[in-house]
Amino acid sequence: MENKLQTLPPAPLPQATQRLGWHSHYSSTQDTVEWIELNLGRTERLDAVVLIAPPPGAGVKEAGYGFPLRFRVELLGEGDDSQRIILADYTANDFANPGLLPVFIPAEGRMAHKVRITATRLFHEDRRYLFALGEVMLLQGGRNLGAEVEVLGPPYAHASSSQGTRPDWGRINIVDGHSALGPPLGEKPSPTFGFRSKPTSEVLSVQNPWVTIDLGAVRPVEEVRLFPAHPPQFAHSHGYGFPVKYQIELSLSADDSPVIFSAPQSGSYTAVPGDNVVTVITDQTSARFVRLKVLEPHVSNGSVVLAMAEMQVWSGGQNIAMGKPVLASAHTEVDGWSNAALVDGFTSSREIVDWTDWLTGLSRRRETEQGLARLDERQVAIMADLKNLGWWGLGAFFLMLILALLTAYFRQRLARRKEMEELRQRISQDLHDEIGSSLGSIMLISDEALSMASEGELGQDLQEIRETARQTMDSMRDIVRLAQTGSYGGDDLPAHMREIADRMLRGISHRLTADEISGLPMDRRRDLVLMFKETLHNLVRHAKASKAEIQLKQSRGTLMLTIRDDGCGFSPAKVQGQGMGLTNLQRRADKHGGSVEITSASGHGTTICITLPHHG
Repeated sequence: MENKLQTLPPAPLPQATQRLGWHSHYSSTQDTVEWIELNLGRTERLDAVVLIAPPPGAGVKEAGYGFPLRFRVELLGEGDDSQRIILADYTANDFANPGLLPVFIPAEGRMAHKVRITATRLFHEDRRYLFALGEVMLLQGGRNLGAEVEVLGPPYAHASSSQGTRPDWGRINIVDGHSALGPPLGEKPSPTFGFRSKPTSEVLSVQNPWVTIDLGAVRPVEEVRLFPAHPPQFAHSHGYGFPVKYQIELSLSADDSPVIFSAPQSGSYTAVPGDNVVTVITDQTSARFVRLKVLEPHVSNGSVVLAMAEMQVWSGGQNIAMGKPVLASAHTEVDGWSNAALVDGFTSSREIVDWTDWLTGLSRRRETEQGLARLDERQVAIMADLKNLGWWGLGAFFLMLILALLTAYFRQRLARRKEMEELRQRISQDLHDEIGSSLGSIMLISDEALSMASEGELGQDLQEIRETARQTMDSMRDIVRLAQTGSYGGDDLPAHMREIADRMLRGISHRLTADEISGLPMDRRRDLVLMFKETLHNLVRHAKASKAEIQLKQSRGTLMLTIRDDGCGFSPAKVQGQGMGLTNLQRRADKHGGSVEITSASGHGTTICITLPHHG
């Protein structure tokens, strides 16, 4: 696309003018329908319709001001009930704002008496909506038939509504030749500035200076085009030397009375054309001599001067004035000014080119630039998506890194836990095998010694040794059993506690009832078993009981162990702090957020209730 752009005409500098174009009424809704209709006065063949947004000026806040978002262009016959030809329909989707470049719509030689442009979605300005156009050109060959509509007058430019009056806004301004584009110029620089009369003081000036083109033969003249001068030394003076008032005179011979055509409003003092082309319609009048006669001259720095970059005479769809002889009341042949420069095909800056080719090229430039803008927007969006994707990718990378670190950490913990479990199993096995075997040997030796010893102090010592070894072996087995498994399944804990009760409460009638216990953490299980053994030890040693009731119950996240006996009882307040047994019970319960409740009285037995949370 960028290579294609190099082959298209460059965008011209925006032309400022007082005659901005046509402007509808303001609307509070965007979908209000507004339209403007141009009546040619007769049925004509059209090659193209060109739409141009208003030029910069008062009230025009941005390029493309007022250009509708959705619209259609129609060709109509003479009557209201005539057939309509839709030349272009952009009512389905929003049309990209063209800025100051033209929208060229080919008509391909279709016939039309009227041309209507209808907006179905209006331009948005602040909180209001409008439809505005700077210029509508109706091309036929190298001519713009819009100039003929200007001659016919405002009644031939009909609109749904119109905001403002001339010179700024008005229906007829839409065909006055004043546009943001200026004249159709190529890229070849001009060798001359154009024609200029000899500057004279206002007192000594010729009353009505003139310049005449001799066509060499009588020809029917369709129109005369005037290109204002704009030399570099007067860069800020658009339309340098353009007369304030003037007329075009056509005559068959030098001595014949001329046919006079007045200047259009677009070329009058009240609407200085700047660099825009001024077209005077001459209605196919036959003539050999075409004269521009000044009625009120232009004054520059106190001097009267008539200047014109180019003067064209159109006949049969061609400019027949090119290279023809030029006569003048007074002229300057110096510094780029000459009579011949009036008909050399150049303005003061560049060559004059064909309207159709130039407008077509500018319209394609607009489409290409808009295509490039869309590509840039898409590229920005893609880059934003890639940036977001990069951030997401970076986030995903760090997330994966964190997950990998966490996975490695938990694997390491599992490995350490496995190692600790294996170590615990080995220690348990060693305790069972080595110390258990030694304790067993002690018991066997004690049994043999008891069989040979006589009753007395030695026998009592051996009996105590044997009993201590047995108790130590029982305790070791309990510890090993706790260490060898991390959790008991089903009724394993109640079975274990039942074995302990049967072993420790020999000679005491007892009963143990228990719920199924599962999922109790190992450290809590260990302390529960130790607290249970501590309680049974105290019962056997101090209670002098004949019967005991043991209950293990699980309810709503709480594990409750209750031990009752019918022993002698005691006063908890009196023994508080005197022994380690009760203190150890309370310490182990506190460690797990539990409690120990002791109910006892002398001669009424004892009830100990141990409560622990079931979960960690």
